[in-house]
Amino acid sequence: MFHPGKWAAAYINSLEAEGASYEDGIDILGILASWVKSLPAGMPGGIFGRTAAEKAEEMIREGITEINVSTAACEITIRFLVLMIKKNTVRYIDEVIGETRKLYNKKTGVLSVSAEYALPPDEDLESRIKEAVKKQSGALEVEYSGRVNPDLIGGYRLRIGDELIDASIRLQLQKLQALLTVDGGNQ
Repeated sequence: MFHPGKWAAAYINSLEAEGASYEDGIDILGILASWVKSLPAGMPGGIFGRTAAEKAEEMIREGITEINVSTAACEITIRFLVLMIKKNTVRYIDEVIGETRKLYNKKTGVLSVSAEYALPPDEDLESRIKEAVKKQSGALEVEYSGRVNPDLIGGYRLRIGDELIDASIRLQLQKLQALLTVDGGNQ
C-alpha cells in the first residue's frame, strides 16, 4: 500500500537536510509533476523502471535548463521525482504534493480552512471565520477557501485542517431519518 504522507515527509526532510527552501521545493514539485503527467503514454506516466526514470530525468533536466531554474530545491525535486518514476509511484504525485503542503503548513503554523455554504455568505463571514480559527487554534495564518454548495439545503460544512464540522440541514435530516427508522422499528 502506498503512503503519500511517508513520501511527503521524506521529501520535506530532504529539503530540510540540504537547507533548501520548502516553498521553492513545493512549487517546483508541482510544476514538474504536471509536466511529467502530460508526457505521452509511452513515457514515465505510463511505465516505470530505471530506463523510464533515466529518460525522464534527462528530459526534466533539459526543461529546467530552458526555464533557468537552479536551486538546491530543484535538484532534490528532480531526484525525488525520478525515484517516484523508478518505483512506479508517480501516479500518486498529487497526493504526495497535498501531504507535502500539509506538512509545510504545519511547520509554518498555517492552518487550511475550507467552507461550504448552502447560500452565499455575508461579506465579512470569511474574516470572522479566519479570526475565530486563529484564536481557537493558535495558528499564525489561516488559508481560507469557500464555495456555495446547494446540496446542503441549509447550514454549512467547515473543514479545519483534517477536522470536519458539519452543521448542514442535510446532515440533520439524515440523523432524524435514522432516528425515526430505529424508533419506528421498535414499536
